[in-house]
Amino acid sequence: MTPAQRESFRERRRRRRSGRRERRRAVYLLPNLITSTGLMLGFWSITLSIRGEFDKAALAIVLAMICDMLDGRVARATHSSSRFGVEFDSLSDLTAFGLAPALLMYNWTLLPLGPRGWLIAGLFALCAALRLARFNARADGPSAPKHFQGIASTFAGGMVAATVWFVSSFDLEPPFPRPLGIAITSFFALLALLMVSTIPYPSLKAVKIDFRRAYSALVGIAVLMVVVLLNHEKMLFAIGCAYLVSGPVLWWMERHKPKLEDAAERERESLSDVH
Repeated sequence: MTPAQRESFRERRRRRRSGRRERRRAVYLLPNLITSTGLMLGFWSITLSIRGEFDKAALAIVLAMICDMLDGRVARATHSSSRFGVEFDSLSDLTAFGLAPALLMYNWTLLPLGPRGWLIAGLFALCAALRLARFNARADGPSAPKHFQGIASTFAGGMVAATVWFVSSFDLEPPFPRPLGIAITSFFALLALLMVSTIPYPSLKAVKIDFRRAYSALVGIAVLMVVVLLNHEKMLFAIGCAYLVSGPVLWWMERHKPKLEDAAERERESLSDVH
C-alpha cells in the first residue's frame, strides 16, 4: 500500500468515526429535545392562562402530555437514557403539570376567592413537586411495575385541562355560580391530594399486548381514538374520572384480597370434605 493510499484509508476511518459520534450525539439529544418541547408548552400554557385564553392553555398542557409520553419511550428505544434526562424530565413535568395547571385553575376559577384561591392552586403545585420528588427518590430502588402510588402528576395536570374543556362544552364561563365553583374547587383540591396519597393506581406501562392480538388491539385503539376525538371534551373527562375511581377500587381489592382468598380456600376444603 502506497503512502497516499494509507493516508486515504486513515482519512476515511476518521470520517466514519466522526459520523458515528455525530449520530450518537443526535440520538442522545432527541429525547431531551422532546422534553424541552414539553417544558416550553407548559410555559406557553402559563402565558395563555394569564391572558385568559383558557381553552388554548388546556390544549398546551395536553400537548405537553404527549411529549411526556414520547420522551421516555424514545430514550429507551434508542438506548439513550441518562440520569440527566431523568432529572430534566422531572423539571419539565413540574412546569407543565405542576405550575401550568395550578395557574390555569387559579386564573380560570379560583381568582375570586382571594388568598384562599392561590393557596389551593399553590397546594396543587406543591403536591406535584412532592409527587415527582417521591418518584425520583424511588427510581433506583425496587418499584411496583403494575401500579403507581398516587396519581401521576402528568395525569393530574391533564385532568385539570379536561375539566376546563368539559365545563366549557356546556357554554359555562367564569365567574361560575357558587355551587359549581365549590364543586370545581373541591375537585382540584382532591386531585392535589391524590398525587401525594398512597392509593395504588394502574400503570399503563404494565399493559402488554400479545403479538397474536396486536391487530385487534390496534383496531380497538383506533376506534377508541375516533370516539374520543368526536366528542373530546366529555369523553376525556369521563375517561379521566373512570381512572380516578380505579384507584380506590384497586386499593379495596388489594386490602380484601387475603380475606377473599381465605374464603375461597375454606370453600374448597368444604367441597373436598363432602366428596
